[in-house]
Amino acid sequence: MRAHAAHGGVRLPPPPWLWLLVCTYVWELPSGVVWWREQIRDLWTDEGAYGPEVVASPGFAALRASTVSQLMPSLVLVAGLLAVALPHLRGWYTRLRYRLVPLTALGSTDAAAPQGVGGLRDFAASVAPGAAVMVSLWGKGPPARVYAAGWRKRRIAVSLGFLALWRRDPARARALLLHEAGHLGSGEHLIAGLGSPFTRAVQAWPAVFLAFGAAPLVWLAWRHEPTASLMWPQVVVVLSRASVIMVPVAALWCAELAADRHAAAVCGRLAVEHALDEIGAGGGRTRGGLTHPPHRLRRWCAERADGSLVPALLALAGPVILLVHAAVVVCFTTVALVLAGDPWSSAAASSLDLAHRDVLTVPLWSALVGLAVLWPLLAPRWSRLWAAATARSGDAGGGAGRAGSGDAGRAGDGLGPRARAAVIMLPAVALAVALLPSTGAVERDPVLRPAGPEAGAER
Repeated sequence: MRAHAAHGGVRLPPPPWLWLLVCTYVWELPSGVVWWREQIRDLWTDEGAYGPEVVASPGFAALRASTVSQLMPSLVLVAGLLAVALPHLRGWYTRLRYRLVPLTALGSTDAAAPQGVGGLRDFAASVAPGAAVMVSLWGKGPPARVYAAGWRKRRIAVSLGFLALWRRDPARARALLLHEAGHLGSGEHLIAGLGSPFTRAVQAWPAVFLAFGAAPLVWLAWRHEPTASLMWPQVVVVLSRASVIMVPVAALWCAELAADRHAAAVCGRLAVEHALDEIGAGGGRTRGGLTHPPHRLRRWCAERADGSLVPALLALAGPVILLVHAAVVVCFTTVALVLAGDPWSSAAASSLDLAHRDVLTVPLWSALVGLAVLWPLLAPRWSRLWAAATARSGDAGGGAGRAGSGDAGRAGDGLGPRARAAVIMLPAVALAVALLPSTGAVERDPVLRPAGPEAGAER
């Protein structure tokens, strides 16, 4: 696919953070099962590390409730696995849920006109080969979304309002379709998109956190239970682990921003900005929730789609969000240890040691370094895997030409030498830190070392 000359030609996609997230979860699944088995044993059975008096206290009930918010990130990732493993079931559900019918089933008097359903079908076939266009007869359906009806069956669902937009303002409608084609080109329709259990679970996270994360804290403070001081450190640690939800949210935001950049490469950034205005006017931003970036962020990135800043940020997003999550865990764990009676200096040292052990793992950061180095070579193959390289830009934006699949091999990622060095150096520095030996602060910590209830802060 070749973009208008003003936009610098074909652009390689950023690393597929959504797919890497799912693969990382599969890798860590065995250890996660062991960890949750220990949590269930300690919190919900008589074989736990807590005495009968602690288990019977109201403060312990608050701790049990807060573990639900801790479980939610795991459920989000399980939902992602189900979305990939059962695309046929998802396609059947989505078709019934949104009353989807094939575009070809709609009778139209202007089918042969460029602004008719025939023009829409031809344009969709040129930018997303093999993807069938489905029309939602449900009045509140999204303007345009992708979904999977099988491992190799790709669908683009559009609403009746989108058909009206296609006739009224074809440039904006084409930008929206090109955005969805960007998702198809990275295989993200198998994980996210319309009817995805993964995105549904992410959208449910705020309500779950308020009900099972924040509410127990308020309840503990209000009740003034004698055991509350013992449970506060545990609840704080539970909330710190629940913060891992920021990782799938960041992966979804990167997917949306990368799809915007894909559309801008073909039809220009102004068309993408106008399309974003159309989504915002129709309430698309509020419906997206956590699964879509804020409207202002998307416009900010669209305005800079021709530069090197946005691709650098997308390439750095994975390592950056993992480091931010590590910092959040360190802060929460430090507070929990202080509440459990640790001095600030000892708590901070132990928290950093725990983050070094649990977050800065050598296999993960080795993989991120390898990805940063090899992605310029892997990106064209990744695009060809999802048949994105065979797409034709058609007459998108009025000036985009046609090109063959060989353009993917000549594409650029928009990164300058300094940006590429930063993309490689950040995970490399984190890997160097991960290779350092442990400080032993956890073993020396007076709170973490005992095998009593206070030792639960390590969990």
